[in-house]
Amino acid sequence: MMNLMKYLSTIFSLVLLVSGGLFAQEANTAIERLSTPDGVAYGLWNTRALKPAPTLIILAGTIDSTLEKPYFRQCGNELAEHGYLCVSIDIPCHGVHSVPTRSGLAGWAQHAIHEEDFVADNNVRLSAVLNHLIETGRTDPNQIAVCGTSRGGFLALHFAAHDERVRCVAAFAPVTDLAGLSEFRGHTEHPFVKQLSAIHQADKLAGRPVWIVIGDQDERVGTHHAIDLAAGITAASRKQQRPSQVELQVMPEPRGHTTPVGSSQKAAAWILKQLPESVAADSVPDHSRNAAESAAPRTLLLVDDHHVLYRSGTKRVFHPSTINPTNPVIREDQPWEMAIGWTSVLRHPETGKFMLWYQAYAGGRDARKSHKCVVCYAESEDGLTFTKPVLGIHDFDGQRSELGMIKATNIVLLGDNGYGDRYANSVLFEPTDPDPAKRYKMLYTDFSQDDEGHEWPGFHAAFSPDGIHWTKSDQNPLNRTAYGGRSLQPPFQDEDVYVEAMDTRKNFLRKTWKIPLSMSDAADVMYDPIRKRYVAYGKAWIQGPDGGLAWKHAMARVDSTDFLNWSDPQVICSPDDLDPPNTEFHTSPVFHHNGCYFCLNQILSARGEAIGAKADAMHIELMISRDGEHWERPFRDTPFIASTEQDFSNGGIFTNSTPVILNDEIRFYYGGYNSGAIGGGAKLTDASQQSGVGFSTLPLDRFAGIRPVALSAQSTLKKPLENTGQVTLKPVSLSSIQQVSINADARGGEILVEILDEDGYRIRGFSRDDAVPFTGDSVQQPVTWKGKHLSDLPQGKHMLRLHLHNAEVFAVTLK
Repeated sequence: MMNLMKYLSTIFSLVLLVSGGLFAQEANTAIERLSTPDGVAYGLWNTRALKPAPTLIILAGTIDSTLEKPYFRQCGNELAEHGYLCVSIDIPCHGVHSVPTRSGLAGWAQHAIHEEDFVADNNVRLSAVLNHLIETGRTDPNQIAVCGTSRGGFLALHFAAHDERVRCVAAFAPVTDLAGLSEFRGHTEHPFVKQLSAIHQADKLAGRPVWIVIGDQDERVGTHHAIDLAAGITAASRKQQRPSQVELQVMPEPRGHTTPVGSSQKAAAWILKQLPESVAADSVPDHSRNAAESAAPRTLLLVDDHHVLYRSGTKRVFHPSTINPTNPVIREDQPWEMAIGWTSVLRHPETGKFMLWYQAYAGGRDARKSHKCVVCYAESEDGLTFTKPVLGIHDFDGQRSELGMIKATNIVLLGDNGYGDRYANSVLFEPTDPDPAKRYKMLYTDFSQDDEGHEWPGFHAAFSPDGIHWTKSDQNPLNRTAYGGRSLQPPFQDEDVYVEAMDTRKNFLRKTWKIPLSMSDAADVMYDPIRKRYVAYGKAWIQGPDGGLAWKHAMARVDSTDFLNWSDPQVICSPDDLDPPNTEFHTSPVFHHNGCYFCLNQILSARGEAIGAKADAMHIELMISRDGEHWERPFRDTPFIASTEQDFSNGGIFTNSTPVILNDEIRFYYGGYNSGAIGGGAKLTDASQQSGVGFSTLPLDRFAGIRPVALSAQSTLKKPLENTGQVTLKPVSLSSIQQVSINADARGGEILVEILDEDGYRIRGFSRDDAVPFTGDSVQQPVTWKGKHLSDLPQGKHMLRLHLHNAEVFAVTLK
């Protein structure tokens, strides 16, 4: 009776594990079905993973039976929480590959006795699937694992041996010797059956990470067979003089042939150890959504410790950008340019021309509401001297043309004559868009009517084939955003968010759209190369101490796959206890560069706080993130772009999501006011009013560097060390790397780069003493060793260690 109770308790615990842990993944059980160009069908699970994602191939039976059931998904359940994409195919003699005479393991036996290599065929199909996933940007080629259960474990071991892109393999209660299965009774001595035994893959699995779990009473596939395979891989590793990386778990399991309880979690932890998290995002180049990602150089920015295992005797140094002394490069010198604000800029990849779009506020200089706040275009050959071409697209005020005459302005987009003004302009260039008319995309805010004739503030889209001739989307407004309602309490769920009230003092019908936690009146758009979608970051009103609406702005994000249908907003960052109480985020444009998301956050010291700060003053703070949602503010004490250094921008700076990245520097263009970010009233017409477009520069990738502290004098040191430190990076694969380069300034000292194995042991020929010292200043300096090349390294992952003496390093590039 006691044994029965213990057995039932074990089953009950397993049910709880499945229902509470594995089934937690059921919110995302939908399977996406795809096929390769040559017709190999496959299924994906956890398609919300970042792209390109670490990928787990799971083999068990059919696509449906494998991906729909937590038991057969195995460690894929746990790895999904870490962003893994799960992939499966119909294995031989299952699903589409099943026929009445050749189904299941009995079908395998029929293939084997006819010497038809169904395993090789399965390997070819899986490799084709991997090719397709990598080519389409779904899979990170550096983070691929495979697992399988029983017969699927057999195929997983074979595929890992076949395709070296598989970094590790986990086999759950695997078949290792087909001759031991009842379906092969009578064929145990057949030469081809023996040839298919997994033990014959030991040489190819030698030195590779292999994890096997087997129950101690598994008579179906044979506990001893799994033990023999593990021993065979170890022997092959020893023979090849390679470190053995096979791990065997023999666990108590009274049920016989099944997966022992807890083994899925063990396997997931093991895979995460083999494939450290977040590598996928870092390997993606962000300059072209259709580029061959896997072939691009990979730059490891040291703006944070994301790539650092640890460092000793060092500190991180922040580097603000340098203001261009000739600013502004565009001035307010046209009748429609009372004040210049938002900008977007592009250096065309083919012509090299700088194309710049900017918002011009004209106030009441033109009686038409559509002309109160417009988008203009300027261009330059060098990014320093801009011209405003006469485009003849839109007129303005007294320059309104007669029939047949040229409209002499550089205006490219007008407002919609709504309740409020057209506002902001964020331009995205996608040269590979299959629709030539939509290769330039603009996101802005305006007021327009929905299909029922109701007016709403919200995002609007416009598209252009050349960046000059724009067509507004017929789906505008794309969403609904808040407007007005300051200090009002949020509406009830059943309450209309639109309110009209007559302002008797001004004899004005005031309109309010009380939409809590929505986007506000400006946003900047970017294409996220990791998630493979458009993302807009911008203002969102958060509520005040009394719960009232429109207290101050925070940072929010929305995303879209088609630029027209946008997700609900998420508030992802807001002022905190370390900020002065009058701080808010004006807008928060984001760009992705070398595996890191950067935000040029506009920090606004808002009016109405009697603390001595200048009302409406605004500077730029550099924020960083590794996923675009969780943000760090390590540099808040020093402006990345200071507003006070030049007269035209000493009231506020308007950054964008489109820095221009050149060979040796990054340029950050921005609009600026001297009347304050909010502006308005007499400030805009005062004789002292200035605004325009300027830029600042930063040497390529030098947002922040790591350099030694002046003195390290810990008691564990035999003697104090001056200006000496080291940075040890996390283990990476260098097997396909031809060159390691550093972005560093060593003019006052030197930098030596050595290589360790992933366990921290030095490698002869690649030690600090073997390294050729670097003593100069370069944004991309190749590192070398005396008489050795990266191709001489033994297989496995390695750690780069940078020895710094009175020098600073900013980034490491692998290519």
